[in-house]
Amino acid sequence: MKIAVTSTGPSLDDNVEARFGRCPYFLIIEPETMQYEAIENPNIAIGGGAGIQSAQLMSEKGVTTVLTGNCGPNAFSVFGQAGIQVIVGVSGPIRNAVEQFKADTFSSASGPSVASHFGVSATPTGPEPTGQPMTDPIGQGGGMGLGMGSGRGMGRGMGRGGGRGRGMGGGRGMGRGMGMGAAMGMPAGLPSTSPTTGFPQGPGAQMNPEQELAALKQQAELLEQQKHQLNDRITQLESGHKAVAVVDSGKCTGCGICEDVCPTRAIKVEGHAIVNPDMCNGCAVCVAQCPQNAIVLTQQKAAK
Repeated sequence: MKIAVTSTGPSLDDNVEARFGRCPYFLIIEPETMQYEAIENPNIAIGGGAGIQSAQLMSEKGVTTVLTGNCGPNAFSVFGQAGIQVIVGVSGPIRNAVEQFKADTFSSASGPSVASHFGVSATPTGPEPTGQPMTDPIGQGGGMGLGMGSGRGMGRGMGRGGGRGRGMGGGRGMGRGMGMGAAMGMPAGLPSTSPTTGFPQGPGAQMNPEQELAALKQQAELLEQQKHQLNDRITQLESGHKAVAVVDSGKCTGCGICEDVCPTRAIKVEGHAIVNPDMCNGCAVCVAQCPQNAIVLTQQKAAK
């Protein structure tokens, strides 16, 4: 028996990572002997389909059970097809998690615990996975800015695949308005870097210590999300690679489902599905929808 645990580091003393597809490491463990192999996750910075690619990697490694914080629908579908048991809600040191697994204290998940793209926009691992995805995945233009007061804020930037994002925040009341759009391909709703954003200012605006503490914690969490997303995007750009869908023509029946669901119109069916790699953004929708499992994501060098 082999189990895989998503990890923040390469040892049994590291903690379980809350994200499956974009965890820093996978630890492939033999529970009886506690011998293990640490695998650095090759999919952590790909633009899309990290959960599917990582699930396929676990299948290739002969894993029978996966322990993680959260698992999205696409990865869960791959696990179901491969007959791999998934256990979610796991946290704390990996060594302890394995002992709990051996003591049969965990139950298999009956479905995904988070929506698609949770790994892209979620805060890195914490002691208790929240399972709450952001509403707008990285790289998608558009969004609301954060604003208070009579001022307006505006952000502009490039989204993935050359799309432009724009956000505007405008509020009425006390204080100065500040907004941030989907600049640099970041999700809408991220905070301004100004330390005063979201705090009442001006005559009569007051905040008690409990409210200020809660506001500070919320802003710190959002800033951490923004930092993580920027680092992921930097890593992806530096690698010079992107995820692209590839069709196995031997399995493809030409049903046309992938062509219908592709958001970038990168797929055409001519006897069998053909993917235009320049138009494909690696979103993995076609992978999840293909009834023949004829599509996989691969890493290809991005065109300059």
